[in-house]
Amino acid sequence: MAMGRGTRGSQLKANTMSSITLSLELACSRDEAARFAAVELFLAEGAQDASAEPPAELDALFGAKARETILGLAGHPQPLGITCRYDRDTSVMTLVAIDGRPNLGALPVLLLWLYPEKLPIAYSVHVTERPELAVWTIVGLNRIEITQHEGEVAARLEALRTIGEVPRRLDLLPTRPLPTSED
Repeated sequence: MAMGRGTRGSQLKANTMSSITLSLELACSRDEAARFAAVELFLAEGAQDASAEPPAELDALFGAKARETILGLAGHPQPLGITCRYDRDTSVMTLVAIDGRPNLGALPVLLLWLYPEKLPIAYSVHVTERPELAVWTIVGLNRIEITQHEGEVAARLEALRTIGEVPRRLDLLPTRPLPTSED
């Protein structure tokens, strides 16, 4: 009987989990926005068909093993939980969370791979019910910073911009093999 209560309590807890709101707008061309859309589409196809391959244009960004790299960065089989919308009039791509569950571990490294020329980039996330408790992530070529102090974000972005050309120091390749159907 106690086991039934625990299960019911777990189900109730899972159903009342907070959702996360993601705020990221990036000034970019239609082709640059298409990069994120191609990754998003590939991951959605991969969730339905394990043999899905990324489109050829992603090979130029992710290299000879684009499939393994993208799946590793995204934490496959975890869903990306992020979609993009592109506004042609303003040339702005907006990334938003799907169902309030964005893969916050994958987003910064995908930004590093997809938009190195646009770095540093800052975005915020917050629990939907508590927008005043935003957490900011700042993605640069050689560091990823997280802060709860919105007032620090502009200064950190400017400081990272003034550093100039620096080699990428983050190891962005997956370090473990992807799970197989036998796992």
